Amino acid sequence: MICPRCGETIDDIETICPFCLQDIDKGAEFNDFRKDGFVQIQHKNEADTAEPINYMPKYFNVAEFNIFVFAVIFVLVVSVMTVFSLRFVQKSVVVNVPAYVVKKDVETEPAPTQPATEKDVKNYSIKNIIGSWKNKGAVETKNTAIPYYSFTEDGTAQENYGSITSTGEYKDLSKGKKKIVYIDIDDSFAGTFEFKFTSGKKGAYTLILEDISSGRAYEFVKAEAKAKKISPSSDFKVDNKLVGYWLNKKLGKSYEFNTDGTAVRVTGNTTTECTWTVSSKGVITIKYMKGEVRSLNLDYIIKKDKLYINKTVYAKTEKEE
Repeated sequence: MICPRCGETIDDIETICPFCLQDIDKGAEFNDFRKDGFVQIQHKNEADTAEPINYMPKYFNVAEFNIFVFAVIFVLVVSVMTVFSLRFVQKSVVVNVPAYVVKKDVETEPAPTQPATEKDVKNYSIKNIIGSWKNKGAVETKNTAIPYYSFTEDGTAQENYGSITSTGEYKDLSKGKKKIVYIDIDDSFAGTFEFKFTSGKKGAYTLILEDISSGRAYEFVKAEAKAKKISPSSDFKVDNKLVGYWLNKKLGKSYEFNTDGTAVRVTGNTTTECTWTVSSKGVITIKYMKGEVRSLNLDYIIKKDKLYINKTVYAKTEKEE
């Protein structure tokens, strides 16, 4: 008998081919072994061995199967090696890729005087107060004004509120980790405050002043200080006797009336840019901006070189530059 797999001649009594270890199908007979490696098997009918009842050719190429198995193993090995190679290159090589940022037209706070980083927020001092600030959330319009607070390196503190400018001082009273500042801006903003900073968007940060006596907290953000002036009306009336500089040296008060309808009022460390007109006999109407445009009526009398405004006496003198 011939083995249907390897084509070797074996004994008829064998059930397993001793050459290829293939099970021998007793119901099949090897009829032909071709040179191309294919074999043709004809099944026998056990009841009638003289004539076949079913003929079904089966083909199997041993050489092509071995090539297919080798190809699969080769692809798997190459794939595994490629994966490990890519991981090794990724870990060992650093590629610097430029970052592209899409800019949007959004309104932001002016850049702070001091660098606004997380380090500054954690390690702040009195130097971080230097600059110009406004109340957080405060918004002004063409016809309104908000207060701005400025602090300079020489210890000067200032408030700009519309057409009014008030000047004072600030002092660092910090003790250890507790940061304390004393501020006195000519009664417009005064007190002893514990101060700290919190970080914000796009490098901005918030200054928080907590009044030690009342516990009230104020929040400020960086902003460029602005001063607003108002223009005199076209029909203003001038009393030429009022034009000039009037001073009460003892009280630290003065008025300066100009022929173009503008005026300057000084009380202590507060200067008010305003307009004036004689609204009626013996009455001066002054207009200025504090939040909004406001007006003030002052009774006056001039006697020789003395000006009496609401019973306060001012002497006409040369203004010191």
